[in-house]
Amino acid sequence: MASNTGWNSSTNTGAIGNDQSLNNSSDFNAFPEGYRNNDGSFNDEGDIAIFWSSTEYDYDTDYAWNRNLSIYFSYLSRDNYNKQDGFSVRFVRD
Repeated sequence: MASNTGWNSSTNTGAIGNDQSLNNSSDFNAFPEGYRNNDGSFNDEGDIAIFWSSTEYDYDTDYAWNRNLSIYFSYLSRDNYNKQDGFSVRFVRD
C-alpha cells in the first residue's frame, strides 16, 4: 500500500521504511505526508500516512476513525482522532 519512495528509513523488519522496493504491491501508492495537528503544526512527514474514514468514533462525535501506515510497523493500523486534526483523503471514482 505504501509508495516505493518518500519514506524515511526504518530498521524494523517488514516495516514500510525497511526495504522500500517491497512496497506498493497493491498499487494503492500511499505517500508519507504526515499530518496536521489541531493547533496547526505539521508532524511526521516521511514517517506516516494517515487517511480519514467517513465513520465517526462510536463514543464521541468529535472524533472519527482513520487508517494509517507507519515506518515503525508492518501493518495497516486503525485509530481515532479529533476531527480538527488534518489527514489525507483518498478519492475513489465510481
